[in-house]
Amino acid sequence: MRDAKWNGVFTALATPYSRNGNIEWGQLRELIDVLLQDGVNGFVVAGSTGEYYSQSADERKELFQNVKKHVGARATLIAGTSSLNATETLSLTAEAKSLGYDGCMILPPVYCLPTPPETKRYFEQVAEVGLPIMIYNNPARVGVGLSAAQTAELASIPNVVAYKESARDLYAITETYYATRDRLAHFAGLEPYASALLSRGASGIVSTISNLAAREVVNYYKAFRANDADALARNQQVIDQLYHLLARSGLSSFAFVKTAMSTVGRPGGVTRAPHLMGSDEQAKQIGEAIVQIYARAGVPLQR
Repeated sequence: MRDAKWNGVFTALATPYSRNGNIEWGQLRELIDVLLQDGVNGFVVAGSTGEYYSQSADERKELFQNVKKHVGARATLIAGTSSLNATETLSLTAEAKSLGYDGCMILPPVYCLPTPPETKRYFEQVAEVGLPIMIYNNPARVGVGLSAAQTAELASIPNVVAYKESARDLYAITETYYATRDRLAHFAGLEPYASALLSRGASGIVSTISNLAAREVVNYYKAFRANDADALARNQQVIDQLYHLLARSGLSSFAFVKTAMSTVGRPGGVTRAPHLMGSDEQAKQIGEAIVQIYARAGVPLQR
């Protein structure tokens, strides 16, 4: 495997916004500190959970700068540099490299439904910037998925070192893993599927729900590594049932996460359009459900 030395729990960092749409820098710093106290190993900055699609290129560069300044060397930093515009992706990746980021994470070009040769050329161009790349496979959001054979081709590109998997097909997930595990560090992108990859030797988790429940995701990862079945089951139950709650909430994924964060006092701010935060009643119901989820699992609910 290429020596990326990336492992553990990386939070796909939420970007706190104010009601008028500005980035809340104080809340962002506070959130980072809370997550580091909870034990996360790294951050993906301006990924999907960070609502990168609502940000201008200049905003994303400012976000990269501010997060790097605050985090320093305390955690691995991966810049989300995906864009509809390949030139913008290259510019964002170059900025992240100049700031000293450890790598970048990119999806295949979204919306345009690229062919396999187009996808490969795109990754080759980004790789030429010289920053290690985490491939992000999320067919539900991109419109095309990466097959095992296609991922194996991408793994041959210099500077491609890791792979985040957010597909929901276990057969395809494992086929890709076995085809590339000798060259790529694999990360689960959907926490309920993490055990399927970790049990096969994957390196870690890129976690959305850790913005809300970092301690449980970190404890889950540690329990897996320590072969602690009881702790593994307790924390897996919390993670699974938070996702069940998300599915029942009627909110988009990132609006749910921020609404839920607000109910437990975590600094997440609000979403940007087009997302809509939960109503006061929805927030109340979500908060009550979270208390019940933790109680049923026998896990303390902490900020």
